[in-house]
Amino acid sequence: MQSELPSVARRFLRYVTVNTQSDPDSRSVPSTAGQKDLARLVLDELRAIGVTDAVMDEHGYVFATIPAPLPVDGLPVLALLAHLDTAPDESGAGVRPVVHAPYDGGVVELPGDATVLLDPSRQPALLEHVGERLITSDGTTLLGSDDKAGVAILVELAAELLADATPRPEIRLCFTIDEEIGRGVDHLDLERLGADVAYTIDGSGVDTISFETFNAAAARIDIVGRSVHPGYAKGVLVNAVRILTQILAKLPDAEAPETTAEREGYFHPHTISEGDVTRAGAQIILRDFTEEGLARRKSILRRIVAEAESAHPAARLSLEITDQYRNMRSYIEAGDARVVSFAFATAGELGIELREEIVRGGTDGARLSELGLPTPNVFNGGYDYHSRFEWNTIESLERSLEFVKALVHYWGKHGANVA
Repeated sequence: MQSELPSVARRFLRYVTVNTQSDPDSRSVPSTAGQKDLARLVLDELRAIGVTDAVMDEHGYVFATIPAPLPVDGLPVLALLAHLDTAPDESGAGVRPVVHAPYDGGVVELPGDATVLLDPSRQPALLEHVGERLITSDGTTLLGSDDKAGVAILVELAAELLADATPRPEIRLCFTIDEEIGRGVDHLDLERLGADVAYTIDGSGVDTISFETFNAAAARIDIVGRSVHPGYAKGVLVNAVRILTQILAKLPDAEAPETTAEREGYFHPHTISEGDVTRAGAQIILRDFTEEGLARRKSILRRIVAEAESAHPAARLSLEITDQYRNMRSYIEAGDARVVSFAFATAGELGIELREEIVRGGTDGARLSELGLPTPNVFNGGYDYHSRFEWNTIESLERSLEFVKALVHYWGKHGANVA
């Protein structure tokens, strides 16, 4: 019964049922109305536990303050963030969470789709959680740990800190929108947030911290062709679909997400937005851990498109490349490296072996660090994000909550010292 579960898990199970899937084709802010639905729920729960200044702004960001219980000179203001939206990669509508019996190490069949199996031969991390209570969707949708686990952890943390007089910094909570489509901080008022250092609670797995991400750019290719009856097409027809497929075929096979790992970058054509003879378009994301590598990928794509323009002079081609975020490591090291060292020190006090995990993607923390707010990313317990195979555990949610609370207290004990 849900009433027997810890409070952080009950919050999580409530939050995942709200459809907050973001939409990269939407120009509204946030990109989907459901994000504000969850924002309002979070706002209500924050107020119910006694957070007096909790507010949602016109864009859907939720801000709240957990005051320091005792004044300590020289402590920074610490922000903790999680994002409300889920990824467009898999449906987030009608999520039906399932809490399973303690995991026995075998294959788990999800009840809504017998073809969706949690299998340790494919997902070996499962074996690190034998005896824990898995949380999944029913297999027809994603679950939403990314990042509703972080949202639940922060709301529960607020409840616990309000009843805790242990010295700590003033905490600013912030729940952001549209992180999954790269717009998480586009409209975030950093002055209103008012923090000196920060963490996002958005990392996968347990006992991990991330302070290095890809450099990222998004590319959009649009092609305008010319239609005519195929029986009379010679010398007249300009097939936009054929031109687009030729461009995509020239992207290096060895530099795709499915053929790379660790610090290897990639080209990822992920959406064909239009596709017929007269008009075709695609969106491609470019990722690299170095700025030089990202510049190289932009150059390769521009060359491929230029070659297509030369080969098809009667077509109209356009390429737009937009930078999304930068590798946050250098910004963190230049800003306040204690956000990393304090996390490792906290883990040591808890007897946790914290591991650095590079992010083959991005977080709000990457953008915030670039903007001058050092923001590493710490774990929220989830695995296999953005898919119907996604899972978390009751115990992992509690472990993340314990770590973040201890991290806050570590800043209270040591944060006034000179770095």
